[in-house]
Amino acid sequence: MKHFAFFTVFLLLAACAGPSTGPVKGVLVVYDPGIDIQNLNELLDEIQLHVITVVTEDVFNFSICSTEEFVDDLKTRRTILFVTEDSLQLPEELQESNSIYRGDNIWADDQIVLGIVLPGFTDTDALSNLLEQIYNHHLSAYIYGSFVSTQMSSPDRIDSLLTLGFSIDIPKSYHLAEWNPESGFIQYQRIVSDECFLLLSIRWIDDSVVLSPDEAVLWREAVARNYFYDAAADSIDRSSVEVLPLELRDLQGWRLLGMWRNPDHLNAGAFTSYILRNNGRRYLLDMEVFHEHREKEPYIREGWIILNTFMPGEENGR
Repeated sequence: MKHFAFFTVFLLLAACAGPSTGPVKGVLVVYDPGIDIQNLNELLDEIQLHVITVVTEDVFNFSICSTEEFVDDLKTRRTILFVTEDSLQLPEELQESNSIYRGDNIWADDQIVLGIVLPGFTDTDALSNLLEQIYNHHLSAYIYGSFVSTQMSSPDRIDSLLTLGFSIDIPKSYHLAEWNPESGFIQYQRIVSDECFLLLSIRWIDDSVVLSPDEAVLWREAVARNYFYDAAADSIDRSSVEVLPLELRDLQGWRLLGMWRNPDHLNAGAFTSYILRNNGRRYLLDMEVFHEHREKEPYIREGWIILNTFMPGEENGR
């Protein structure tokens, strides 16, 4: 009996042999041969999400294969969605909740497998939201766990920022570019490649002014012009900027998403900002992306994940 138990454990470990693979924002769709391809494509169109940066970008990268083609390294993908005609055709490890089936770490570590049954599945919003949560999970793990450590770890950075009255978990891949607490401004940078550059900035001032959406856009533009390196000519494309109400840990404010441009350098890019207020202080948390003629959505989302870690100092229990 003991030998059997050991062999069972060995099989379970062997079945989950190594880390999950594939694009962080990728979703492998595995369909049963009986599924109509047109219906499948219509489903994927319905569950796709979009983010408008400089252009409209897809959130998910879908790839498809049939159940017969689902072999070898395809089984190790980070996110897998099975689409079948009958729940009995889904992997037996999946458990159903509100018409969506789910199982974790079936063929690889940190893998999430979903399943739905067509025809008859209608809750596409719930599926989209779940896929976005999974994408955020994988991207967060990548941001905070996949880079080589630099001189200052994230906990050290949190401690140093607490002396300024707040904290934010800066990934190890970002290097400190400017530290000017006397003026209420600090900036970190990440060089992704020769063609991709990220600026993570924090600006704070002591006042209790409640900004309107238009005033929030103007303030973000002014901060970029006055504090970002060589950005005196920066402007925001007013025709496409999105300003939405934001609540983060009971802090109220705005979330901005839009396009910046600089005519002096003939370049442009995307940005996202959180504008928050707390106890007589106003904050601008900003991620600016330069990735010319290439996708910006993953880096905008990277910004959201980092900015979501922001906490005023009194909430850190220090």
